Amino acid sequence: MQGLVNFAAAVGEGLAIFLPTFCYLTAIGLFLFAGWGFWRQAQPDNPYRGKPWIPIFSLVLCGVFASFDRILTMANVTMGTDLQVSLTNNLTTYAPAVDEDVLGTTPGTTLLNIVTLFQSFFQAFGAMACFFAALTWWSIVTGRTNRSTVGTGIQFVFGILLINVMTVATWLVSIFQT
Repeated sequence: MQGLVNFAAAVGEGLAIFLPTFCYLTAIGLFLFAGWGFWRQAQPDNPYRGKPWIPIFSLVLCGVFASFDRILTMANVTMGTDLQVSLTNNLTTYAPAVDEDVLGTTPGTTLLNIVTLFQSFFQAFGAMACFFAALTWWSIVTGRTNRSTVGTGIQFVFGILLINVMTVATWLVSIFQT
């Protein structure tokens, strides 16, 4: 079990390290795209003719990706938790250890122990799910994909739930306890 926990923690750490890079590179790319879009508005062969909001939307989404940790923190507050998300603090200090008493006295405590062991992976994966939901939303608005905005909203909410996995797991255990 310890090997699986170490592997999940390493994958979570890798995701947590790559997420700020992806966010800042996406912010730079959207800023350049917005500048190109504003310049193309004056050209007769504008590819976004009839859609003047796309460069403005790209510029706003550039700010969202540049401050993605604050967006996730606000989403967590909306969910009712006080979890602070930080893109500069990676998970290198997190070292999960499997105790002999992973199996708790009840199934609920066992579930909470296991979720605690894999919490770093769940949080990093949830943040990446939110990142890709926001990126997909931009693709929908610009017409590059044919997905629905409801699906990206569900993906974003799922990512926030994964970031707050202990709150969700505690809530589920309290529902099923007798």
